[in-house]
Amino acid sequence: MGMLQGSSPISGYSLENLQSFPRKLWLLMSGLHSARPTYFPKELLGFLVFMCVLAVEGKDCYQNGIDLILGTEVVKADVASKTLTTAYGAVYKYGTTLVATGSTFIKLSDFGVPDADAHGIYYLREIKEADALVQAIKTKKDAVAVVVGGGYIGLELAAVLVLNKLKVTMVYPGPWCMPRLFTTHIASFYEGYYKAKGVTIVKGTVASGFETDQHGHVKLVKLKDGRELPADIVVVGVGARPVLAPFKGQLAEEKGGFKVDGFFKTNVPDVYAVGDVATFPLKLYSDTRRVEHVDHSRKSAIHAVQAIKAAEAGNSIPEYDYLPYFYSRSFDLSWQFYGDNVGEDVVFGRDNTTTQPKFGAYWIKDGKIVGAFLEGGTPEENKALAKLAKEQPTAPSKETLLAEGLNFALMTNRVGPPNL
Repeated sequence: MGMLQGSSPISGYSLENLQSFPRKLWLLMSGLHSARPTYFPKELLGFLVFMCVLAVEGKDCYQNGIDLILGTEVVKADVASKTLTTAYGAVYKYGTTLVATGSTFIKLSDFGVPDADAHGIYYLREIKEADALVQAIKTKKDAVAVVVGGGYIGLELAAVLVLNKLKVTMVYPGPWCMPRLFTTHIASFYEGYYKAKGVTIVKGTVASGFETDQHGHVKLVKLKDGRELPADIVVVGVGARPVLAPFKGQLAEEKGGFKVDGFFKTNVPDVYAVGDVATFPLKLYSDTRRVEHVDHSRKSAIHAVQAIKAAEAGNSIPEYDYLPYFYSRSFDLSWQFYGDNVGEDVVFGRDNTTTQPKFGAYWIKDGKIVGAFLEGGTPEENKALAKLAKEQPTAPSKETLLAEGLNFALMTNRVGPPNL
């Protein structure tokens, strides 16, 4: 008996590969969804695609011995007895279980911020939150919105709100947006682009409290630096944390997730973990990492299921060999990043225009190109950058990279790494 737990895209991609299993499979939707979503609000197109839970390319994966159990939260796991207990007291016995519980959002109340759960404050992770925000956007035309956070959710939601005619202010603590990925040079372009679209950006401070009206609805965001911002809608995107319960304390952990091998096996037999909750060997860098992104979620789920199926058939597959990949789309912008953003960065291209900008960056460490970023790339160009980041060729001089820019990746992709 197999068990797949989770309501993230990981579950959908796992199911697509599990359909050929010759045994019973239970799918517990521990995200408490009461129905399988088959739509995506047009107001959020281009954002939060992971909200399309289990919409796996139009296929009906809930056949061939798979039971879909919605609205069910697993509250207790016992790896010794191989049992899972739900909030309703039902007990499921498994042979193999795959933990695909993903992450949940970090709330401002976790930092002790008062009134952070007031009406009109939205945290996006589940479909119900997306639906509530869509309704607020529809009913509060020309409203004032404050976006707390300068990462993926902050930037993408700010764009969505502007496109829906709201007046938007972004607030984040760092000196620039997306600090975990962007350099100051890259960030300055996006901040300038957003300002040109009418977004007000407040940096170097955080939300320290909220003021509500007589109905308990937010009307004011109080900042730590003393400023106050009027708000009809507040969207918070200040990070996420992996959902490790109910296995916490029973599986080995590392770097905030469950430690797994190259096949996503944990230290406990017949227990696998994928996606956000898995800390896995990143072969390319001889390191172990935990990656929070839909690309890794999809690929890790597929790899784990293929490993399970191969082991049951007495076969083997290669270990997971992942190239870190991140992307985002907002307004008319679209960027992709491959590899590692460590070492010295070299920015190239046309980033001084808001009309069809096209620029990128390479990261150089120990004389090799280890990372590549591109805004406005074509599929061929993005593929060339991915290959470059994977192969890690010897880097030419900084002057050469600045002069050749994207052409260096394109030529390397055609003729192989340069012999310097």
